[in-house]
Amino acid sequence: MKNFITKENLFYRFQQLIIVVLHLILLKWMFFALTESGSMTTEQVLLHFLGMAIFGGLLIRGCAAWGKWHFEQEKRLQQNGNSKE
Repeated sequence: MKNFITKENLFYRFQQLIIVVLHLILLKWMFFALTESGSMTTEQVLLHFLGMAIFGGLLIRGCAAWGKWHFEQEKRLQQNGNSKE
């Protein structure tokens, strides 16, 4: 735990925090839609689930793109001999 957050991985930990918060928002939205769907119209429920599907898809795609960007940056640094280690 001592080396969980260091100067070198601060941005990674910030990225992980953002990802966790966005997933918790999606989870809360799912919980809301499932608990309140009995009092909503079918159209409202379908729109909620459509929105959750779009949000989830964008979240997955965004996280993958962000991770790929980090990987390419580290790879570029290692190729230049400027490794952080």
